[in-house]
Amino acid sequence: MVAPAHDGERPMRQSTRDDAEPIDDGWGLTPIDWDAFWKTEDDAAEWAIEPLIPAGRCTALYAAAKVGKSLLALDVAAAAATGGSILGQPKTEPITVLYVDLEMTAADLRERLGDLGYGPDDDLTRLVYLQLPSMPLLDNDLGGELLVDLAVRHGVDLVVIDTMARAVSGEENSADTYRSFYRYTGLRLKSAGIAVLRIDHQGKDTERGQRGSSAKVDDLDVVFKMTSDGGHLFNLKRTHSRVPWVPIELDIVRHEEPFLRHVLAHDAWPAGTSDTAMLLDDLVVPLDATSSTAMAALRLAGNGKRKTVVLAALKYRRAQS
Repeated sequence: MVAPAHDGERPMRQSTRDDAEPIDDGWGLTPIDWDAFWKTEDDAAEWAIEPLIPAGRCTALYAAAKVGKSLLALDVAAAAATGGSILGQPKTEPITVLYVDLEMTAADLRERLGDLGYGPDDDLTRLVYLQLPSMPLLDNDLGGELLVDLAVRHGVDLVVIDTMARAVSGEENSADTYRSFYRYTGLRLKSAGIAVLRIDHQGKDTERGQRGSSAKVDDLDVVFKMTSDGGHLFNLKRTHSRVPWVPIELDIVRHEEPFLRHVLAHDAWPAGTSDTAMLLDDLVVPLDATSSTAMAALRLAGNGKRKTVVLAALKYRRAQS
């Protein structure tokens, strides 16, 4: 039955059941309640690891061989898991990281952790490390199910896959390989609110990005290309993004004394950062406020700002405190 149209409006189909109720069978088929949607502020964390990996999203970091992408990933993962300084920034509360290492031996890992300043006295329990696991690969149902189950059981905030080429069984140049990875692993992790960092290789054609099928980027929220000046300076350039507030570019310096570490070379604040920080000060918005809280306060005061600027202003205020 179709309801009659009024005032030229398009008719709306009526339910064939008078007692129809929302479907709730675990398949995610319940439509959004728009009234509740707009009344709810999202106070979830923006970052798993700031300013590189957004929380609950899938990020890729790729580079040519031997540039140091895995070393950078291990540095930020270990710092995040121990509550240490990440990229030279102020220390934060630790998160739990599941690191799937498909390349390094125990000797390699011990040497790298030692170079990064870690030893037997450091608490690495929140760095859940799988070294050369023989688990099923992640472009099939069982592999994805096992990994996600492990991540959920450990209360993981971030999964690092190092490297993507070794994590899948399908052909690297086949789009179906990465569609299967997303179906069986990526989607499950995203649904669980767990962030992912995929480490990958650059292709022979540097203009075409990651090695293999172009479908690799289809399910990614952020992609960074890592390059080096041949010494201690590295550049991470955002080549793809569904998250506009992630920095377009990051310059990183690798220090080797007193131990190896990676540090942001500088902070390039977006236009309006300091002015927005002063507005937040005037509104007495707490230093540890989320972007949602800060944006709501600014809107209420008639000074709405873009999320990119608000995130930068919050970080700017913490750096100045």
